[in-house]
Amino acid sequence: MIVGKIWDSEYPWDVRVEKVCSALVGAGHRVHLVCRNRRDQPLRDEAHGATIHRMPFSHRLPGAVERASSFPAFVNPRWYSLIKKVFEQHDVDVILCRDLPLAPLALAVGRKLGKPVMVDVAEHYPAMLRDLYNRHDFRVQNLLIRNPYLASVVERLTLPAVDHVLVVVEESAERLVKLGVDPARITVVSNIPPTPERGASANGTEARASDGTLRLVYLGKIERSRGLDVVLEGLATLRGDTPRVTLDVFGDGMSLERHRREAEAKGLGERVTFHGHRPYQEVLDRLPTFDVGVIPHHATDQWNYTIQNKLFDYMAAGIPLLVSSMPPAARVLSETGAGVVFADRDAASFVQTLRRLEDGDARRRMGAAGRNAVRTRYNWDYYGARLLEAVERCVAAAGSARVVTA
Repeated sequence: MIVGKIWDSEYPWDVRVEKVCSALVGAGHRVHLVCRNRRDQPLRDEAHGATIHRMPFSHRLPGAVERASSFPAFVNPRWYSLIKKVFEQHDVDVILCRDLPLAPLALAVGRKLGKPVMVDVAEHYPAMLRDLYNRHDFRVQNLLIRNPYLASVVERLTLPAVDHVLVVVEESAERLVKLGVDPARITVVSNIPPTPERGASANGTEARASDGTLRLVYLGKIERSRGLDVVLEGLATLRGDTPRVTLDVFGDGMSLERHRREAEAKGLGERVTFHGHRPYQEVLDRLPTFDVGVIPHHATDQWNYTIQNKLFDYMAAGIPLLVSSMPPAARVLSETGAGVVFADRDAASFVQTLRRLEDGDARRRMGAAGRNAVRTRYNWDYYGARLLEAVERCVAAAGSARVVTA
């Protein structure tokens, strides 16, 4: 089987795209991946067994114009032309588009070529855009190129019309059913580590510091909706308490400098370390040296219908989790016993819940429960098989439909 994959940014790298491509290639399928090219990389390349087709980069256009012309808009003709050319040339059997921005173009190309179309809904895209309107990082151009109201309309028109939809959590599937997507055409393929032991090379709590410090870690993008403001506010109330609590932040984003200043203003300079962007594997290897993995995201619709990769990275590393009250993450912790939940955007609740993790025995029990859950259920062996089954079923159903029509 030949799969045409669409990713609206540069590749490498994206962890979910890598997992999907590797699973398909590992099962003997060929993958042709169409992606963006703002860095003027080779037009054709290979990565993780997939053939990469990048959008041509024009040196005749000013840089800003070139980047704007390749923006993954719902109706961008450059994307339509590239997708159609590559997938027609390689006679793909199915089109698999990551997320909503290019889904309408994927559907149009699929109908033109007579190929089934799948959309991988890794996040609630309209809700993500709405969050832009509720924070200081909003930019005027978002009214045109990242409009949540337009995105909602596109979502309602596009997703019920495609042949199959992949989602990352059950809550997302329930939401799409309400939008009119046939539940028989939805498969949950969660955001989990590529292998059961990824990031778990050290032996859990035995690898951690023994000086009495309670070491928290945050991994991921740094934006206002991700709740680090709540963590900093909570830590400021613990400066003179025992045990000493520290926070290491790995990641970059639009709010990095704002949070740096906030930490300094609260007198947390020696307790909070911002490492910036670090290679993903490097951070995974360091996770077992921490005591608690933190996911403080604001419980908006953006986060209430998805789940974070880092939740399973923390679990695989054998460290307990402290997360805000987002339904998908809270459900996983309730099912597995891998951590505790605090009230969304409530610094006092954060501190009170953190106190429950001062007990080393409790942390060890939760860490062991999380690692066991990753080994037995929340791993790519399980969800990769679900992905392959969904793709193969989608192609088979499309073939049957063509026979019946004929």
